[in-house]
Amino acid sequence: MVTLDPRRMLLLLALQPLVACAVDDDASDVIDVDGDGKADGATSSDPKRLLDVPFYFSVPKDAVTTPLDRSKYPYPTLWNGSTAASDVGLRIIAIQQGAGVEGKKTARRDMANKLARAGVLQDGDIVLTFRPELAGSMAYPHIQMGTTHAGLVYTENGVAYNIDSPLDSQYVGQFDASHYAGDGASDAGADALHIVRPHGMTDPRRAQLRDWIKTLKTNLGRINGQRSQVKFQSDYLVPSYVSSGLTPRQTVTTLGKIILETDQTTKLPMFCSEFAWHMLALSSCTADEIRNAPSDGASCVDDVFAPMPLVASDASEVGLADGPLLVLLKLPQPIRLAQVPKIFETGNPAKLSSGHRMVSEQVAPLMGPLSQLYTARASGAPIEATADGAKMLSANMPANYSPTAFLVQAIADPAVRSVDYVTTLAFVNAAGYEKAKRLAQNPVP
Repeated sequence: MVTLDPRRMLLLLALQPLVACAVDDDASDVIDVDGDGKADGATSSDPKRLLDVPFYFSVPKDAVTTPLDRSKYPYPTLWNGSTAASDVGLRIIAIQQGAGVEGKKTARRDMANKLARAGVLQDGDIVLTFRPELAGSMAYPHIQMGTTHAGLVYTENGVAYNIDSPLDSQYVGQFDASHYAGDGASDAGADALHIVRPHGMTDPRRAQLRDWIKTLKTNLGRINGQRSQVKFQSDYLVPSYVSSGLTPRQTVTTLGKIILETDQTTKLPMFCSEFAWHMLALSSCTADEIRNAPSDGASCVDDVFAPMPLVASDASEVGLADGPLLVLLKLPQPIRLAQVPKIFETGNPAKLSSGHRMVSEQVAPLMGPLSQLYTARASGAPIEATADGAKMLSANMPANYSPTAFLVQAIADPAVRSVDYVTTLAFVNAAGYEKAKRLAQNPVP
């Protein structure tokens, strides 16, 4: 039996950043020296790669099963193998962007138009902000797989838009708000985005999601302006169902009643991925079902996945911090154990913002128990052998739904997978785009 030191496990109570997004685009979060946003997504000098992505920022190739009709969009698509092994990596759609904020906004609007019409972006998809530049920094962003934010996709007239918490102009738009395109000053934007697709989003359910979003946008001035009912939640460790003493079904129902303005008093603040998770669960309900719901919540509520533990204790579940482990176990067996330290080592902390660096340093001593679990599994221990340690790790925090949770769900075992990985968007300059077109001639899953 593999055991972990329980005294160290208890310290994971403080691992707040592992369970949710942060408002990660203010001046404390990114360093934007020249005011034009950070560098384009193409960062590799290797002729075989567009991005130098480590395995812990990758997905297994066998998890890439969603078909793309590449004849319907103009951008090159390529398989970008990781720096450790080519069987894990990212399926990238490269998009050329111009210089400056306006060039970035234009590229993102064009992307939203073309990829929606090609079916690459669909109602209910989750777009995850991906920061490949955080590779080789510190353990905490590595465990998060470089993912810092979750946005929700919806369409109008065949064109894709995003609606994210915080529900404000810095996030909501056509992927052209400052979170995505930068503002030329303190906000550097995001040059890489993962697209993942929840299971069960039928055409009727997508239509209902559009209706809920339309109603929310119509009433938002009162909901958040006058009554401040669905403001951003900064206490990431405590999801709303925990802080309110309700069930997730009840909080989803409450959100629906707030959107319909039949509830004009309840405060239900949410972090970014929590809002997206709730809207997806709400999309299985009609307005009348929510209006008439009993006190224990509407029976129509259908969550994409249940709130997740920190780490899985058996094969029927997957944990918030399991992402790099799932990819690690897809590497060739002889190299697995040697890769574990790369996840937990401190490389170049200067890559992190001051705020993220501070949190990373605070939790660095707490990564020991998780490293022990990874090492045991990489050495060949089955999940049953680490079950007791995993349960102790997860017992100190409530089950949750972080941005990384959506990506982890997309690479879980097919028997428990509830989300599919679609692709990763990389916004690149002209030279990167030419390189992407050449790499797109190679086989792509």
